Amino acid sequence: MILKSGEEKRREDKGIVEEFKWGEHSEESLQGEGNIFLTTQRLTLEKETEGKTVTVFEFPLKAVDEVRVKGFIGKAVLLRVTLNQISSKVKGINFSGKKGFANLKIKVNDPKAYADEISFRSRKT
Repeated sequence: MILKSGEEKRREDKGIVEEFKWGEHSEESLQGEGNIFLTTQRLTLEKETEGKTVTVFEFPLKAVDEVRVKGFIGKAVLLRVTLNQISSKVKGINFSGKKGFANLKIKVNDPKAYADEISFRSRKT
């Protein structure tokens, strides 16, 4: 992952996107295991595919409408993200003209730390 100007990496973990839904659609191509990067500006999931690193999705933290932690054992971060702010390098995925929100469920080590950081960084000013 390449950092943008003025951006700092806050967390990096192996993670599993258990759910990526918008409307009645479930985007299975955006689910699964990968490397999760949380910076001061965005959240990114990258996967290794055929020897190449692919950005499965990324979005600015300001696009996060809601964040919470769910579960007792095996907790996960739940995110509600403005759909048209999500970008992806996966073939056939383009949310730029879409309205509404995507709901994501992501399993990471220390989901509370992720939720706290995302909540802090996504505040509207």
